[in-house]
Amino acid sequence: MASIYKRKSKDGKGIVWRAVVRLRGYSTACDTFDRKQAAEDWAADIERRIKLGQFNFAAHNKHHTYADLLNRMESDGALAYQRSFKNCRAQFAYWKRRLGAYALVHITPELITQERKILAEDILPDGSLRGPATLNRYTAVLSSTFGYAIKKLRWIVENPCKNLLRLKEKPRDRILNDEEIARLLEACKQSKSFYLYPIVLLALTTGARRGELLNLEWNHVDFEKGIAFLKETKNGRPRSVALTDLVIAELKVIQTVHDSKKPLVFASKTAFGRFDIKKGWMQAVQRAGLDDYHFHDLRHQFVTFASAQGASNVELAAAMGHRTLSMLLRYTNLDAKNSKKFSDHISERILKGSAHA
Repeated sequence: MASIYKRKSKDGKGIVWRAVVRLRGYSTACDTFDRKQAAEDWAADIERRIKLGQFNFAAHNKHHTYADLLNRMESDGALAYQRSFKNCRAQFAYWKRRLGAYALVHITPELITQERKILAEDILPDGSLRGPATLNRYTAVLSSTFGYAIKKLRWIVENPCKNLLRLKEKPRDRILNDEEIARLLEACKQSKSFYLYPIVLLALTTGARRGELLNLEWNHVDFEKGIAFLKETKNGRPRSVALTDLVIAELKVIQTVHDSKKPLVFASKTAFGRFDIKKGWMQAVQRAGLDDYHFHDLRHQFVTFASAQGASNVELAAAMGHRTLSMLLRYTNLDAKNSKKFSDHISERILKGSAHA
């Protein structure tokens, strides 16, 4: 069945007509024309040739480049609806630069293996190299685009990333002692970033991810119940986390000065977007004298503290929002109730450490 779509031209000044032919059991064929009638005529001819077995899909698909694929995903809205797109924008842009000119049928596992080697040997501005975890994420992003070309567009029949070996990742085990935590929190208090200390405090006492905290809205914070509802999470399943008295006190200070027109708790002061924590965090870590410590390590810190208090795997899975043991997540506040005793203990430990700092 053929469909005709009206689109803006690449320069944004004119109009083009995109013809798409989809027949059950066959790959998708599409092309763009300056006139609607030309698109309709082409679609009718292609549909007839496909039914007669006279259409060469291989020759037609050679015209689809990787850049065409990304442009098509963007025009279809496929990128905007991917939760990972905002965080992986740099990876999408990288692959477009490297593979954009290649026809999809010419992108082979051998080519991707070679490209991954080039990516691994590329020296970053700080003099470091990308680690296995980062390389795996780049490959996963690339694989997702080929998956769209197969399942949605039928431009290719096999994912060239399918049989690539996943690189072995070294697990991070950077855990701070009480004295280091006290130094970090004091460094955050000294930061010019007004939000840095409460954000770090929240991460340390809840185990929530950075993105989950930065997307937190005021209408999802319940001071009376001591709960924050995380609507946007990495795995797409909302959950609630417990707020300690120490955290609530910090949030109430923020609430007294926040712009009522901005829904985010940690809203940018100059725009309606969310707060950028990167610079302030890096300066605080350096000021605290900590080596090789990332914001995500605060999440591991929470798990370590909670485990030391006897938290079970079930309790930790619920508190951390892991998909494992996901049946627990159907109970709205179970995760917050279970994790509150751990959050309170961590909060008391922080206060104790600060007093001795």
